[in-house]
Amino acid sequence: MSVTEQPVIERATVCTFDCPDTCSLTVGVEDGRIVKVRGSRALPYTAGVICNKVAHDMTAFVHGPQRLQHPLRRVGPKGSGQYERLSWQTALDEIHAGVSAVIDRWGPQAVLPLNYAGPHGFLAYDSMSSRFFHRLGATQLYRQALCGGVRSQAWAGTYGAVAGCPPEFAEHAKLNVVWGN
Repeated sequence: MSVTEQPVIERATVCTFDCPDTCSLTVGVEDGRIVKVRGSRALPYTAGVICNKVAHDMTAFVHGPQRLQHPLRRVGPKGSGQYERLSWQTALDEIHAGVSAVIDRWGPQAVLPLNYAGPHGFLAYDSMSSRFFHRLGATQLYRQALCGGVRSQAWAGTYGAVAGCPPEFAEHAKLNVVWGN
C-alpha cells in the first residue's frame, strides 16, 4: 500500500432493507465508500448469512446515481419528474412552516404520522419517530406501517388472532414451507 492509499476499514452495521430479519453486516469502507459487504455473526438469527441483493448490490444502492443525496421540491405536475434542488435548511424550514400552519389552524392532533417500517429493527422501526410525534402532540390514532398494519388488521378481522412463534423455532419444526420466496 502506498502512502496515499487508505486502508479498508471494517464497520459493523445493519441492513436497511425492508425485511424483518434486520441482518447484521460488516462493511468494508475505503475512502468513504463501501467496497465490500458480508454478513456478521453478531445477530444469531442470520448467523453471518446475507441475501444476494445485499451482498452484490449494496454498493450501488448506497453510492449509485439514483440515490437521493439532497432535498428536492417538485416544480412540475405530479408524476412529471420535475424537481429542483433545495438546501437542507430551506427544506427543513418549509416542512416546519407547513406543519406549523396545520397545528396553528387545527391543533397538533391534525398531524397524522404515517409509519413505514423500513428495517424492522427496534431503533429504526418507530423509536425516534414516536418520540418526535409524541412531543409534537400529533395524533397517535394509527401507529402501524401503512401497508403491513392494514394487512394485519384485515387478517385479524377476517380470520381472528393467529398464534405465531419466533423464527428461531423453524429449526425444530418437522416441516417448513417457504411460500412465494
